[in-house]
Amino acid sequence: MTEREVVLRQRLRRSWELLAVSFLCAFLAAASAMIYTNRVARESERKWCGIVSTMDDAYADTPPQTPAGRKIAVDIARLRADFGCPTR
Repeated sequence: MTEREVVLRQRLRRSWELLAVSFLCAFLAAASAMIYTNRVARESERKWCGIVSTMDDAYADTPPQTPAGRKIAVDIARLRADFGCPTR
């Protein structure tokens, strides 16, 4: 193997290493962004738990009489479950 071939192999290896490091950095950046976004979204949902729980409890104590009111009550109960708010 000539000296030129050795140099070319070293450059090729270095290029693959650089490509691998680039992909790893991009993956880590994307993963950390998703983790952060999910955490912020959960915190935002938790902030709504107070009002959603209060409304759901009110509808449970005094069930609505109209079709629109019953639909709202069902939607509020579903929202409470989706947010993971504590029940009574």
